[in-house]
Order: sequence, then structure tokens, then C-alpha cells
Amino acid sequence: MEHIDIDHDGRTLRGVLHLPTAPNAPAVALCHGFGGNRAEFGYTFVRLAERLAARGVAACRFDFAGCGDSDGDFADLTVSDQVAQALAVLDALAAHPAVDPDRLSLMGMSLGGLTAQLAAAKRPVRSLALWAPAAGAVAMGEEGAKRRADAIAEHGYDDFGGLPVHQGFVDDAAGIDPFADAAAYPGPVLLAVGSEDFVLGTRLLGEYQGLYGDRLDLHVFDGVGHGFETVPARERLVELTASYLERTA
Repeated sequence: MEHIDIDHDGRTLRGVLHLPTAPNAPAVALCHGFGGNRAEFGYTFVRLAERLAARGVAACRFDFAGCGDSDGDFADLTVSDQVAQALAVLDALAAHPAVDPDRLSLMGMSLGGLTAQLAAAKRPVRSLALWAPAAGAVAMGEEGAKRRADAIAEHGYDDFGGLPVHQGFVDDAAGIDPFADAAAYPGPVLLAVGSEDFVLGTRLLGEYQGLYGDRLDLHVFDGVGHGFETVPARERLVELTASYLERTA
């Protein structure tokens, strides 16, 4: 395991690269969710990265700008900026002497999942793994969009779980189609979601099925929500993803 710093747009993105013993390894960039960090909920990214490295796949856990140990202001967060950061991480992995630059993959949780699916359409990545991707962050319904607009008008931000969403995020999201903008990615997709997920509902899940078709490996976890909130669910999630990326990365 080694620390890795990535320069992007005047900021340093800080992360950790878990490396297998064999050289010229495939590599996966792990994109955390909104307001999270490179460990992710329940340290699932740590466990996933360790498991991948033990199976011959390098894994880079990094903090998006304004999160964790990376430079930047969280108030400046936009999806387009996160996509650009994910691409910078892929470029850094491609340049690493222990990594095969032709075998790069992406995975992400929630907003990191949306980020990963959009970034995958901009680079020739081998595989894509999504945990509860937050397409709804840029495809809000009319009621949710009005509530957010009213909150920003009154307070200057929308309070989302104790973290601010500013007008810049909304303006950027208006120019993103989470499905049309992801359609150029041609490879396999793992999608894991809880049956009680309030973020990825039936409508959006149907959009993912339409987007990826028979390339989609869908797993619905009964009885859990957006954060896969039980010990068995999280263990299943980590093992499922490690096995998938071992096969496809």
C-alpha cells in the first residue's frame, strides 16, 4: 500500500493505492459517495481494496476535492468536476509503473457511482461497478427540484444530510443527462442496490436496465437501504464486487 498524490486543477487529490505483488496489474479507481471519503461507509472501500490487491488487482481509494484529506472546498462540488477528477486518477494509474495502462476500471458508490458511470464513457475502461448510483442527483423530480430551489433561495444552500448543496451544483447538474451521457461506455456493468433504497428507485433502476441491457449484472439486496446497512449485506457487497472486478478488470 502506498500513498498517492494527484495534481488536478490547482488542487492535490490524496489517496491510497493498494498494489498486488505481481507487476503490470490491472487497476480500479474507487469513487466514494457524497460527503464521504476514501474509506467509505463501514470501511467497505478499505476491505474491497485489500481483497482486490490480494487477487492481483490494484485499487486506488482517493478523496474527491473538498472531501477527506484532499484540497478544495466542499461548497464547490459539482458532478462535472468529480468526473474530471476521476479521469485524472485514471491517468495517474495509467502512468504508474506497477499498473497495466490498458486494463483500467471504475467503481463508485452513490454520487461516486454516477461519477464513475459518466467517466467510463470518456475513457476506454474495462469494467464498471456501481453501488446505488445517484442518478437522481442530476435527474430530480419536479417536487424535489422545487424544494431544493426554495431552500437555496432562503438559505443560500440546500441542507442535504448536514452538508450544503449550492447553486453551482444545481447549475452543473442541469447540463447532465445521467443516461445519455453514459451511453458511450460499451463494457460490462455490475449494479448493486438495496430494495429499500430511497435514492435509486424503481424509475431510475429501469433507466439503468434500459441503458446497459444484457451487459448489466444487477443485484438487489433485500431489506437494506442506500447504505447496505447490515453486516451480512456489506460482506456480500464487498465479495460480490471483488469477484466481479477480478474477472473483468
